[in-house]
Amino acid sequence: MKNDLTHLTSEIEKKVGKKIPVGADFEKLASFFAIKHHIKLNADALHKVWNYVSGKEKPTKKTLNKLALFVGYQSWDDFHEALHGDDDGNLNYEVEEEKKSNPSNYDDI
Repeated sequence: MKNDLTHLTSEIEKKVGKKIPVGADFEKLASFFAIKHHIKLNADALHKVWNYVSGKEKPTKKTLNKLALFVGYQSWDDFHEALHGDDDGNLNYEVEEEKKSNPSNYDDI
C-alpha cells in the first residue's frame, strides 16, 4: 500500500503543479480541494497521508477514495487496480484538456 500511496501523492503533486512537503499548510490544500474540486477533505486527513508516505501514520479508506477521485479515479480500489491490474489505465476519468483549459494558481498551497 505504501508504494501505491507514494504514487498517489506524486499524482496529486503533478496535478497541483508542485511538491507538497510533510510540513505543508494542509488547511490551504484542503481548502483548495473543497473550493476548486468540490472534494471535502480534512486537513488532518491530508497530513496523515503525507505522514504515512514518510512512515508515520496510515490514512483511512475514505481519505484514499477522495484523493483517488482528485487524480481522476472513482475510488482507491480503481486507482490500485490501474496500477497493479490488467487494465490499460482507462479507469482514469480525467480529461487532459480540462487541465489545459482551467489553469489554476497553486502557489498558495
